[in-house]
Amino acid sequence: MDTREKIVAPDAAAGLLKNDAWTVVEGLFDPLTVAQAKRLAALCRDGRKLLAVILPGDNPLLSADARSILIAALRVVDAVTIAGSARQIIASFNSELELIEDIDADAARSTEFVNFVLERHRLVAKL
Repeated sequence: MDTREKIVAPDAAAGLLKNDAWTVVEGLFDPLTVAQAKRLAALCRDGRKLLAVILPGDNPLLSADARSILIAALRVVDAVTIAGSARQIIASFNSELELIEDIDADAARSTEFVNFVLERHRLVAKL
């Protein structure tokens, strides 16, 4: 399967939500780390499908397109879209929809990754 087929326009994502039970999670995913992949896997429960909404972000490490390709490659993710917020996609909530918004924690994970890389760079530079 070409996982890029999981990447859909926001209006197509909204259409998907009308069918089945979905969990919608928005985030920067900049970059996608093992911790974030495990977090997404943990969100998959009770047969719910998972839609990841990629936020553009300010000064990201990777473009939104690149991040969407990485997220789409995860087996647990059923669909991916790029939008300003998940709420732009969700016209009306139904009982089968779960929205997870945690942009502050996502931004903190990105900062932790950048700090990790910088620290490793400093250690290597001292050698």
